[in-house]
Amino acid sequence: MSFFRPFRPALKLRSRRARLLAALFVAHCAVPGNPAAQGATSAPPTLEPAKQTEKDWEDGRWQKTDVGPFLESILPAPNGTIAKGLSIRVGDRGQATVGYDTAAPNLRVAWTGGFLRFATARFGIIGEPSPAGPILFTSARSNAWGGARAEYRGLTLHSNRVAVSYAVDGTAISEMPWIEDRGDWLVVVRNFELAPHSTPLRLEVLELKGASSAQERSEGSLLEATLSTDSVLAWAGALGPALLSPEADKRGRVILTFPPSAKIERIKVLLWSGPPARSTELSALLRSTAPPESLARWTEPGAVLWPAIATQGSNGAGNQPYVVDTLTVPYDNPWRALMFTSGVDFLPNGDAAVCTLHGDVWVVGGIAEKLGQLTWRRFATGLFQPLGLRVRNGEIYVLGRDQITRLRDRDGNGEADAYDNFSNLIHTSLGGHDYVTSLELDAAGNFYFVDPIGAHRIAGDGRSIKTLATGWRNPNGMSVGPDGTITVSPQQGNWTPSSQISQVKEGAYYGFGGPHATPDQPLGYEPPLCWIPHSVDNSTGSQVWSPMDPKRWGPLSGQLLSLSFGRCALYLVYRDSVDGHPQGGVLPLKARFISGSMRGSFRSEDGQLYVVGSQGWQTAGPRDGCLQRVRYAGGKFYDPIGLSSHQDGVHLKFAEPLDPSIAEDPGSYAVEQWNYRYTSSYGSKDYSVKDPSQEGHDAMRIVSAKLSEDRRSVVLALPEIQPVMQMKISYNLTGADGHAFRGDLYHTINGLHRP
Repeated sequence: MSFFRPFRPALKLRSRRARLLAALFVAHCAVPGNPAAQGATSAPPTLEPAKQTEKDWEDGRWQKTDVGPFLESILPAPNGTIAKGLSIRVGDRGQATVGYDTAAPNLRVAWTGGFLRFATARFGIIGEPSPAGPILFTSARSNAWGGARAEYRGLTLHSNRVAVSYAVDGTAISEMPWIEDRGDWLVVVRNFELAPHSTPLRLEVLELKGASSAQERSEGSLLEATLSTDSVLAWAGALGPALLSPEADKRGRVILTFPPSAKIERIKVLLWSGPPARSTELSALLRSTAPPESLARWTEPGAVLWPAIATQGSNGAGNQPYVVDTLTVPYDNPWRALMFTSGVDFLPNGDAAVCTLHGDVWVVGGIAEKLGQLTWRRFATGLFQPLGLRVRNGEIYVLGRDQITRLRDRDGNGEADAYDNFSNLIHTSLGGHDYVTSLELDAAGNFYFVDPIGAHRIAGDGRSIKTLATGWRNPNGMSVGPDGTITVSPQQGNWTPSSQISQVKEGAYYGFGGPHATPDQPLGYEPPLCWIPHSVDNSTGSQVWSPMDPKRWGPLSGQLLSLSFGRCALYLVYRDSVDGHPQGGVLPLKARFISGSMRGSFRSEDGQLYVVGSQGWQTAGPRDGCLQRVRYAGGKFYDPIGLSSHQDGVHLKFAEPLDPSIAEDPGSYAVEQWNYRYTSSYGSKDYSVKDPSQEGHDAMRIVSAKLSEDRRSVVLALPEIQPVMQMKISYNLTGADGHAFRGDLYHTINGLHRP
């Protein structure tokens, strides 16, 4: 399985520069998975991740995307930024937009003209979008329902019309926003439908700061309320069983009250603000507008919005046991949708569900052992920077920064028309870099995710959340194993000296933010499962647990794997435990991807690993995103599959028997070690273990190499072995069948087993 030419008999260590160049050579060679091997065209030039700068991630393409009828995001409003914002286009031509706060829930802001203006920095995903037209009006920043318990339930689509639903003190309410278009001016319409309720419900629908006067009038079932200053009129009109009450105080607001009712009630409310001279026209509009109508037709599924498109997949080649196939992504599509893929799982029929960082979910059909034509259907749009997706009981759940959304296709036309708020217990930070990542499931159906606060579990019914552990910097990956083991992978930076993988201990603190020393934890943080050199993995993605299925997944069945966003790579993770403390390491595998690999999922139909990833943030990936398959093609895997550290040396376990004459030659190995410094500085240099004041690595003396009777295990005798943050073992071996191979593995020693 070796990629480099073998060396004999002793390992001559390369210089630091040579090792870096070798890593770059591997990352960009035309091996299966590289664009050159997959027929990719017009890929941007690939830069070494460490040399990339902000200008390399400046991109305005999102502004040209048809993002769909709505978008969830952080949304700036004149009276305060909305953390869980929902912007909805209204009008047959999208002449205006309304912005909801789904945490309230309430319609907070409306504007005319364009939809949203997207930032260009870091592909548009580090700065929030902003209204692309003049503000028409605003309403209550908080407590819009006067202290009642208001819960957002989700939205439904009818073609380009969006209806939102929520409950206020247990009363179900549906609402569909729209407009009355009067040519040179627009009025926003809120169509309400309320279930029977026994107590009055009170909603603030309009505000005008500094209002000096307030008026209300009624004409049969028609109601009007106005707030005014010398230059601005804020107007509300209503039809149906409701009351309007304007209050000209310091804030200035209009209150809409729904009286108790034993039956379903429908109310239509019109809202506008602008020059006072329009007041007569507004009264005439209210008298001429259509009466409130049932929302049933608008909450039922509508016509198809996104016809399916096709791409051509290709199988990887080569003589490796694991090869990379490419399920070609439709980078060029009719809607200019950006394909920064960020999550993948599989539906019961074997189709893949793939989310993208800019808010879409696509369903991919036609997957077979020999890849040919694939069908891509845009299943959902408008989600808030989704960075994780899972299928549970045949339904797609997507992790956004605002909530976990359950997507339903109620009419079976291949597009989601119901976006249920499964759980919005996620804390949505206004920080541009505070992403919510890596949706996972356990055997009981509970969901997991990780964010800058920590690793969290959401109960299977979505109604409760528990923070399991804290202390990771910008984590972009995690996993939940079949036995419940949880891993998390943060990013190098302050109080994070290098890349790492943590095996989660409930209640533990993992160091980001500075030491929290206790008698039980003198380090001030829980040590990780393993540290990874920054040059080996500069930005870690998620981990994936391979199923125990040797016939379909070969010698790496039942193993933990880790994805590298920065190096577009895949690693085998070694796991060990000494006195209950986890430790281990990684072995870089030969798989290379065309984008920064982040998430993976095994498909039950074929037992193979499918990987998605994105570009940007110091990644070697040349394409926006990818959907690729790591397929076991048969053959032998020669590199170590297990590792443990003992008081007298390191034990390496191999899948294939070794040539004894080479395996027992100490010159076939080289071992070096070093530590990092845990400080507030950004990352750490490598420091000698023997002299911590000096930079560098310590070469370790190998006394002997002893091969086991079955020729599948080697014990390297290391008399100087001790706990260390980073050890590198290089090997240059030959299998019993004469196959020469070599490689490097990197591991951490937190404790030592008995000899």
